[in-house]
Amino acid sequence: MNMNRAKTLFLELLSAAIWERTADSQLFESVDGNLWEQVCELAIDQKVVALIFDGVLSLPAELHPEKKIIFKLHLQSESIKRTNNRINNVLKKLSAEYEKLGCPFVLLKGPANAFFYPNPLHRTTGDIDAFLYQKGDYQKANNWARSKGLEIEPENIHHQAFKYEGVLIENHKWVSYFGIRKFDKLLEQKVDEINASNEFLSIDIDGVEVKTLPHEFNAFFLFQHIFHHFIHLGVGIRQLCDWVLFFDRYSSLMDKDAFMRLAIEFELLYGMQIFASVAVKYLGANPSIFPFAINTEDEYVDMVMDDIFSGGSFGYAIFQNKRFRTSLHRKWYSFRYSSKRLRRIHKIAPSHTANLPLNKVMTNIKILFK
Repeated sequence: MNMNRAKTLFLELLSAAIWERTADSQLFESVDGNLWEQVCELAIDQKVVALIFDGVLSLPAELHPEKKIIFKLHLQSESIKRTNNRINNVLKKLSAEYEKLGCPFVLLKGPANAFFYPNPLHRTTGDIDAFLYQKGDYQKANNWARSKGLEIEPENIHHQAFKYEGVLIENHKWVSYFGIRKFDKLLEQKVDEINASNEFLSIDIDGVEVKTLPHEFNAFFLFQHIFHHFIHLGVGIRQLCDWVLFFDRYSSLMDKDAFMRLAIEFELLYGMQIFASVAVKYLGANPSIFPFAINTEDEYVDMVMDDIFSGGSFGYAIFQNKRFRTSLHRKWYSFRYSSKRLRRIHKIAPSHTANLPLNKVMTNIKILFK
């Protein structure tokens, strides 16, 4: 991998932040303003500004960037904290409203991921994903949103999104989807089994108790979410941090055999090993937290790290400075980009990439006729 100095500094600061250690001072000697600006741009692209600021503050004061950069990082970090507090407050209100409806939900990603960061308020977040697991509750919750006159988006394949007090809420009728019939049926079966045996766990987020997926399935689901975005457009380093920090927090509590069965059944084990190896090589993750072999010399490890940097958060950097005449034009650009990148990533999970262009077309057709 062609690692320039800005990327090296960025990764060191991020690693220091997520593992609560001091950044290596020697790397930051004689860093000029231009180089610090490059590090800041990477932090913005990857949605980890507050974490990078944490890493900067771990350095001796004489190695800090100039005041205008410190001020910029501070302001953006405070904005992220305010947003997280607002989202947590909305989560409390939504939980209370859904409880009145008799619609318990499982919190997916978002604030549930922030829970296992050193400072949960420093994880950049954006929405609340609520999986309505009881029969009929998905429609009931959507009807509640309509009755409140909330701004509702067109329904997606597996969720309905709307704005509630300025925060995007996604009501999920399924935990997730692959767009591949075999895996979607298997996923539905696994979730039904969890539901039938009431294996959901719970965590306390800022005073509200919310349900979460069981550890083994959550670790699988978080990776599936990463990989879904990776094969379509790309994924950012924040999503990798989510998955790795989840393992760091809960690895000792997991049934490793149960997790490995999921990884193998869904044919994602090799992909998991690559992303975990990226985390070990570039973020300083401890290999022992993962229940499978790590190989930082695998041919795809550097390629995945390069892809993370080039794509930004969720791969959206590919749309920067692009102008599209219509939404269809944008979709066509996305389709061509996804199809082209398959040549590089196909072998990571062949069963998930072989028919990706067709799956994208069919998914868009299904959405069109909703």
